[in-house]
Amino acid sequence: MFALKLWLAYSTRGAPDMSAWRDFLNNIQQCGVCVYHTGGLMSHPTGERITPFNHPPFIIHYLRMIGGLSNLIGLDFAFVFRAWTSCFDLVSALLVYKLLNRSGLFSPVKFLVYLLAPATIIISGFHGQTDTLMIFFVLLAAFLINKPLLSGLAFGCALSIKILPIVFALAFILYLPRRGRLIFAGSATVISVLLAFPYITQDPAVIIREVLGYGSFPGRWGWTRALFGVIGPSSAFWVIARIGTYLLLAYIWYLSWKMNRSRVPLFIQCGLIAFVLLAFTPSWGANYMAWLDPFAATVGVLPALVYYSTSGWLLGYVYFINDDESSRLIGIAWLGVLFALWMYLRHLSDRVNAANLAKKPGTDTPVTE
Repeated sequence: MFALKLWLAYSTRGAPDMSAWRDFLNNIQQCGVCVYHTGGLMSHPTGERITPFNHPPFIIHYLRMIGGLSNLIGLDFAFVFRAWTSCFDLVSALLVYKLLNRSGLFSPVKFLVYLLAPATIIISGFHGQTDTLMIFFVLLAAFLINKPLLSGLAFGCALSIKILPIVFALAFILYLPRRGRLIFAGSATVISVLLAFPYITQDPAVIIREVLGYGSFPGRWGWTRALFGVIGPSSAFWVIARIGTYLLLAYIWYLSWKMNRSRVPLFIQCGLIAFVLLAFTPSWGANYMAWLDPFAATVGVLPALVYYSTSGWLLGYVYFINDDESSRLIGIAWLGVLFALWMYLRHLSDRVNAANLAKKPGTDTPVTE
């Protein structure tokens, strides 16, 4: 699969995002932090359009590094960008293998299905996004959770790539003992600030507005797609979508608290949070489909196959056949997420019940990884 990703990176132009990344880099090279004001030009099939730069400041350093590496070895920027994330996918696979073993969930068939997951192949090898790189650091943080300092550093790196890992933060913090929580939160904060330097000091208000204010596009996925079909782009639609975001975050935090009371393995917690997030998110982008790939393998071969196949069909259609976000395949992929989430909840309930039965009366021995 690594070879396939490299072939896609070398032989294709990638998704429209690649032109935006190039333009981001050009603006960064000219004026640095001003990229938060200028954005970038995306060459989209329906016509060129401006896309905002809403990434954490570290991505400015990251793009400079990719651009410098491209010039050094004499290979195209788009190839180097996608080959780099594909290399990290190799280590992500090793982390998934170890985390599945640690959680008592490994089976050769499930792991093989994960390795063949189309979403990761397409997002890393063709699309050109940082989602799989972000997920790598989330997995690394989960793997290192017994070493809070190192785990916090890994988690801070994930936050420096995209703000999304903030949804996992409470699960990580509650999983640790009190002293470990302080070490984890402190190291994650310190590394996030250091990686954002010096840009975070140059235009902090705009950076905070663009990074924290990012909301993607509601109405294309899940329940907001159905709501949009009923009431259209009305003011009520935007209010309901925003309220849905807050309710989703509150529910994820509740799940984090509840799972940690039962001492559910952290890898499984992250998986359930990721599935809940994608099942009920008001906003959606095709690159989000790669978020779930490492976690789908935890619930069994059938739900994993359902998710991997429906997400793969959707991405294959959108990227290689017709860039049509009104496709029914979006609805089918959403149903695939819901089915996998249902199986995840069943699996988690069975695991917690079995653990409770295994406890001896008068003890509070937790389920650990």
